[in-house]
Amino acid sequence: MRRWWLGPCVAAALLVAAAPAPARAQSGEMPSHEDERRFAIGGDLGITIAPADTRTYFNYTSYDEDALRQARLQLYGEWHLRRDLSIVGELRTENLAAIRASALYLRWQPEAVRHLSIQIGRIPPVIGAFARRAYSRDNAVLGLPLAYQYLTALRPDALPDVTSDLLAMRGRGWQPAYPSGSTEIRPGVPLIAGSTWDTGAEANWTRRWLDLSGAITLGSPADPRVIDTNRDLMWSGRAAATLPGGVIVGVSGARAGWIADDALRLTPSGLDTPHAQAVVGADAEFGVGRWLVRAEWLRSSFDVPFVLSSDPVQRLTAQSGFIEGRIKLHPRVQIGVRVDRLAFSRLIDPLTATSITWDANVDRIEGVLGVRLSRNLEIRGGWQENRREAPRGGRRGLPMAGLLYWF
Repeated sequence: MRRWWLGPCVAAALLVAAAPAPARAQSGEMPSHEDERRFAIGGDLGITIAPADTRTYFNYTSYDEDALRQARLQLYGEWHLRRDLSIVGELRTENLAAIRASALYLRWQPEAVRHLSIQIGRIPPVIGAFARRAYSRDNAVLGLPLAYQYLTALRPDALPDVTSDLLAMRGRGWQPAYPSGSTEIRPGVPLIAGSTWDTGAEANWTRRWLDLSGAITLGSPADPRVIDTNRDLMWSGRAAATLPGGVIVGVSGARAGWIADDALRLTPSGLDTPHAQAVVGADAEFGVGRWLVRAEWLRSSFDVPFVLSSDPVQRLTAQSGFIEGRIKLHPRVQIGVRVDRLAFSRLIDPLTATSITWDANVDRIEGVLGVRLSRNLEIRGGWQENRREAPRGGRRGLPMAGLLYWF
């Protein structure tokens, strides 16, 4: 039996053992001002504990992990090669299963155009707002929004032959299987892979109240890549405006081919088969006094080939939106709440001749109480309630607790 709790314990021990500040203070070898300017490093540890969920898999991620039973250690740094050029990276491990370079890119900020930055490598996403928040303490609760975490019944490496193959996988995004393509047991994809960054080039321009970003990358919103699996590139962009009163609003969009060439070759039209994923979204943030409120809406469409169907390609859509709020009852005490929904378009079930969603709609509400024990240590506890419109695992409530430490 897998002892998932070993990851949190070992990660916490490693972080305490590796903390550099006490050793430097005792030895007196403080870094020079030039060293601090040229190289900066930080990190955070997030440990979340909840009961095992081996039936409904509401919090399962594309890394075969439960997002509420996880220890995530992140180390991030920036090395300034010169005033306008730096290397930015992040190392991440979840339950000590593997160490991944979740971010590694070259950042150029030309002095002639100070409001412009260009990044090349494994870069931050420009779609939506949630995935751009790098630190776990920025999360109002403990779980992730459905659009960025919940696994749908779609896979980029395996395809349904007919409509009934897809409908048989409703609510089984943690382990969908199809007759054409890969036979490996793998999870499906979310609308946007919030914990994985894509590879390519990105430009950002910020001036006063306006922030513009655009990127060209290898993968798709649902399936970011380091090594490409098809001939397509993803084009994505975001525009955000800071309005009077501390309100920030943004719109974003992306389009890319999301199915691997190996699976496309099995369809009647081969590599010419339509297979695009298109995403549009809007987000807003408002903070005043003790309150912080955020909202986001995303719509994703998938071109899905059916290998043996008379209607070989169908465009399936999904929409997701959440609103969350955080209030500080005391400088050290806060409450966070998120209400979330994920809904899918409908198909005609050939077996019953009735209209049904291509995947099962999901609702989630989550609330947590957080207490700051010190400047960089916080504990949280709360409840997450999930409901799904499917016979399998229609409802699941989960108590949860978490510890956040950063340096």
